[in-house]
Amino acid sequence: MRAERSHRDDLGGGVPRPRSPQPRSRSAERGGHDEWSYEQPDPRAPRNPRPAPGARDGQRAPRRAAPPQRGIRGALGVLGAFLVTLAGAAADSYVGVGLGLITTVALVGSVAVATLLVRRRDLATMVVAPPLVFVGVAVANIVLAPSATFSLPTVATLLIRGFPAMAIAVAAALVLTVVRLVARR
Repeated sequence: MRAERSHRDDLGGGVPRPRSPQPRSRSAERGGHDEWSYEQPDPRAPRNPRPAPGARDGQRAPRRAAPPQRGIRGALGVLGAFLVTLAGAAADSYVGVGLGLITTVALVGSVAVATLLVRRRDLATMVVAPPLVFVGVAVANIVLAPSATFSLPTVATLLIRGFPAMAIAVAAALVLTVVRLVARR
């Protein structure tokens, strides 16, 4: 009768074992540990044998939850700025032709408020958002306006005329970001 062999034996066994009880490496001769010896501590084991503060005998200390982030997400701030600026552009189109002062005030005001409300780690989002918000509003204005045609000259004209609004909004977001970062320290 044949002796049954396990699948583990077919694969060469589980843990590699040294061939001789004497270590062969130079580090072992100098007093170090051989890489195959069983005396080494488990690399996954914690290096600090002391219990964590607040831990009882043999128990782990309860984990503290991360402090909650104050403020809204950056994407929500950008969406709010887009919707307020879109409402300002609608009012501007109703009163006059194109995007003007009402759109500029709506863009700068909504970006400033959103910069004050977003989480600290999302401040960079609000600094780069005003040109993107303005481009989105300009495209929506061209598509929804019955008298405008969606062409490259029309988009270029709106972006050139809207550059001061974008620059003022980026400057306002940048100033408020710096104030928030300095005030936090």
